[in-house]
This record gives sequence, C-alpha cells and structure tokens, in this order.
Amino acid sequence: MGISVNIPDRMTEYIKEPYDNSVQELLAVELYREGRLTLRQAADMLNVGTQEMLDVLLRRKSYLNYGREELNEDISYARS
Repeated sequence: MGISVNIPDRMTEYIKEPYDNSVQELLAVELYREGRLTLRQAADMLNVGTQEMLDVLLRRKSYLNYGREELNEDISYARS
C-alpha cells in the first residue's frame, strides 16, 4: 500500500533528499519509538538489516527499545 503525504515547499529544506526515503525513515523511527513496531519490523519497513536499523536509531538520536517481545522474536528468527 502506498500513502501520499503533502509537504509544504517551505518544509522541504528540513527533509533530506530523496524525500520518500527520509519520510519513510522518520516514520519507521517514530513507530518504533512509540512501541508500535519492533526493531525487526522497523528494519523491514526500511529494507535494511537490524544492524543498519540500529545505526538509523543512533543517527536519529533514538534509543534501543529491547524488551521481551523483541527477545522472543529474535529467538524465533534464530531458530528458523
């Protein structure tokens, strides 16, 4: 599914080009911060690995939210 977002021209100076990638990265980080996505889901949203997602979080001055759900997901992934 695709979503269109109208961003006023005066705001584009605050968003890195390419805009689609920058907005998608911002959305993935914010959904992760809110606990709506796990680290792996956020990484999948950006088509990157978990290590690169950790780099994105660091660059965006976010924290690592690693709890029981993420641990169980990582264990399941490792067993598959």
